[in-house]
Amino acid sequence: EVEKLPVTVLSRTQRFDLRRIPKPLLEQQFASICRQEGVGAEPEALAIIASAAEGSSRDGLSILDQAIAHADLDEDGKITAERVQDMLGLADKGAQRRLFGALLGGDPQGLLAEVDNQFSLGVEPIALVRGMMELAHRITVAQIGSSAADAATAEEREQAAREREAAGP
Repeated sequence: EVEKLPVTVLSRTQRFDLRRIPKPLLEQQFASICRQEGVGAEPEALAIIASAAEGSSRDGLSILDQAIAHADLDEDGKITAERVQDMLGLADKGAQRRLFGALLGGDPQGLLAEVDNQFSLGVEPIALVRGMMELAHRITVAQIGSSAADAATAEEREQAAREREAAGP
C-alpha cells in the first residue's frame, strides 16, 4: 500500500513493483524443470500448479516441489492432475460444474449436498468459491467469443465450446 507512505519516506527508498508472471510462462518454466529433473508431468497438472501459484514463480516452485515429492510416492512417478488437485484440496472440474448447475438451477438442496460432499472430501471452502469464480469467468469469456484454444485442458476446451453453443449468437 505504497500510497499510504509519506512522500518523505518514498523519496528515500527504492521501490520494486513486481508483476504477476503469466500462467503460460509459468507452465513452460515448470515443464522445463520437470524435464531437467527427469520427472513426468501431465500438462493439466502443470496448468493447475500454475493457476495455484497466482503469478508467483516462487509459490509455484514450492507447489511443484511438493507435487514431485508426491509423485515419488506413486508407482509411475508421474505428476498427475488428480494428485495435484488432491494435494491442493481443489474441487474437480465436474464438481464445480455440478455446483454451478445447482446454483443456476435454483436447487438449494442439491447445492448444499454438493458443498457438503466437497467439504467431506477435504476441499477447502475458499478453493471451492475460487473455483466457482473461475468457472463463471470461463463461461463469460466463452460467451463473448474467445477462442476455446485458450483453455488449459482438452476437457476445458470442449466445455468452452459447449458453453459457447448454448449461449447462442
